[in-house]
Amino acid sequence: MKRLGTVLAASLLALAMGTGGAAAETVLKAGHISPKDSLEGMAVDRFAELVREKTGGAVVVEVFPSEQLGKGVAQIDSTMIGNQDLYFGGSPEFERFSDGLKLLGLNWVIPSQAAFRRVTEDPVWNDILIDPLAAAGLVVLNSNWERGPYRVMVSTRPITSIADMRGLKFRIAPIDTWRKAWGAVGTDMVVLAWTDVYLGLKQGTVEAVTSPISLVRPMKFTEVAKHIIRTDEFWQVLLPVINKDRFESLTGDQRAALLAAAAEAGQWYVAEQETRGDADIALMREQDGADFTTIDLAPGIALMQPVVRALEAEGFIPAGLYDRVLAIAAAG
Repeated sequence: MKRLGTVLAASLLALAMGTGGAAAETVLKAGHISPKDSLEGMAVDRFAELVREKTGGAVVVEVFPSEQLGKGVAQIDSTMIGNQDLYFGGSPEFERFSDGLKLLGLNWVIPSQAAFRRVTEDPVWNDILIDPLAAAGLVVLNSNWERGPYRVMVSTRPITSIADMRGLKFRIAPIDTWRKAWGAVGTDMVVLAWTDVYLGLKQGTVEAVTSPISLVRPMKFTEVAKHIIRTDEFWQVLLPVINKDRFESLTGDQRAALLAAAAEAGQWYVAEQETRGDADIALMREQDGADFTTIDLAPGIALMQPVVRALEAEGFIPAGLYDRVLAIAAAG
């Protein structure tokens, strides 16, 4: 009996101290909207693995893909108030916090990914993104998760020009910039959740959607829409953001580990996109009978220039920012 009491006391002490006397792990809940087996899903999982590795298991990131924690807007709100710790979402999703970010979400403002990269590496990026999100209670862990590497439209009917997009039943997210940009193009816009797009294309609720090329095959869009058109309408990053208070509650070493993991996972994500895009297109052609078209974007660029100036005049985007961004984009 005495021995049993001694064992029980030791067991209770071990539980009080944590298993085996080790410090209790910190669990961070993370969400995103993409399938787990998509490149974005794999990049987020890689981030989680790197965090565990770099913290020696002291910090564990639990990942919930495919809108398990809600739609994108809901997950951003949830991260802001601390109901979840991390969210991984496209930069246009955050434009409600920054009028400057609205500019970058307009169609054909920045001519290339290289030009966009110059903007994200310039101090103007702090004004456009980092500081506004910090004011909203979100810390951006890195801005190097360039999403794409380019954007396409997936359509149930052939599109050979910008003019062909007029009257197209076109899926958009509930983002003001998209309404302005695609309204100027003349599409018939339908707000639809990302995870409902496949069914929408299949049933005819929408005829087209735009997407990073890296998400088209994981979302299986070409099973129901056979035409892929390269659009390059805007450039964006997949942002890993964390609740500011939660981030500051971590130790200095843990914060450094999260920042390093985000940088490393972002580099991997961009490199993988570059190699997988062409392979995905080949598979969609072979398996689904899809076709791939590159159209002349010059009419779209010409169409949007006066729209951008009008939005600047009405205060939708900050005065002078367009010219500042154009100068940075052209600096290379």
